[in-house]
Amino acid sequence: MAKLVSSIIISYLLITSIEETLSREVPFTKCPSPFGLLNSVDVTPCNGNPCVFKPGTNETVTVTFTPNEVVSKGDIHLYAKRGLIWIELPLKNPHICHELHCPLKKGVPETLSVTQQVPRILAPGTNELKADIVDQNGGMVVCGIIKVEIEGRNPYTDFE
Repeated sequence: MAKLVSSIIISYLLITSIEETLSREVPFTKCPSPFGLLNSVDVTPCNGNPCVFKPGTNETVTVTFTPNEVVSKGDIHLYAKRGLIWIELPLKNPHICHELHCPLKKGVPETLSVTQQVPRILAPGTNELKADIVDQNGGMVVCGIIKVEIEGRNPYTDFE
């Protein structure tokens, strides 16, 4: 019985350790968003600060936010900063009600996850990524900016 209990404890600690390495709550900067509050941003996989992204791989960003209004429908937009300009990145499905049960209630926290391939157009080095959620009237529900490190490309192995 003692061996079984110790095996369960070791398994739990190992799984918890792996989860913490794969997913990380990352620091973010809030942009003005009068219709909600951004609570947290999580990136999976992420094992550094900033998270290191490799072009062509999938990353999952999970945001927890609290709307300050009823949101009957909305879209998420993702941008990368190049110099002084924000460039919108295409998303497979930008509609938040595809994953969340709309209408979203005022004052009730929601969690939205988006998995996206890291675009190859991002320059190697430190980049800023911005995401915002807009409501049915085009109002900004939440907005946040994170910094990520884009891994450099190797011209001898990356032919795409």
